[in-house]
Amino acid sequence: MNADDRILLLDLENLGSARLRPRPLRSRLEALLNAAGDIHHAVAAYALPDVAETDPLASVLAELRVAPLRVTPGADAAELALLAHARHVHTEGGRVFLVGSADGRFAELATLGRVELFVWDGQPVAAKLADVAHDIHRLARTTGAPTDDPTGPEQNHPDEEPLTPLPRPADRHGSVLVRRLLIAVAAGVGIALGQRLVDFVVPPRGPQRR
Repeated sequence: MNADDRILLLDLENLGSARLRPRPLRSRLEALLNAAGDIHHAVAAYALPDVAETDPLASVLAELRVAPLRVTPGADAAELALLAHARHVHTEGGRVFLVGSADGRFAELATLGRVELFVWDGQPVAAKLADVAHDIHRLARTTGAPTDDPTGPEQNHPDEEPLTPLPRPADRHGSVLVRRLLIAVAAGVGIALGQRLVDFVVPPRGPQRR
């Protein structure tokens, strides 16, 4: 690698892309790649459980020639994977890092070379990262691009993978009432059946003769 080769590091979770469906994900990544321009290569990190049977992100990334860095969910797992790749690139001569993230962990890249940021318009950037960045490129927001705190949970969006809804409090209350009613009915039926069984085994005696 040459010192002026540009490496694009994409933190998909911080950019709000990890939960998108394939079509909006592709649109968002294309916007980032077009803004980055001429690059040596691009890598994208995202967390996915080891037990996951499918990886829809990998197919989209492959189409766009972005290397996937799949990590197990954990604190700063995606960021750490990208930083490790950046350090490897540095040993090969790389000195220019284009970062698709607003996370403060990437301030560490300042010790390796030039840092340029690519974030969505209105997306907050961690102060310590903004302080070391040589340039901050703000991209027009695509579908579902985050505008709130990048470290906080993302809002569910129609283009994102749907979450399993939790039962409303009224639903849980109704379930409890139904369960108690069924228990009461079952108990009543049990008592009635027991009484009939006793009557069958020990029939009632008639009045005794003197």
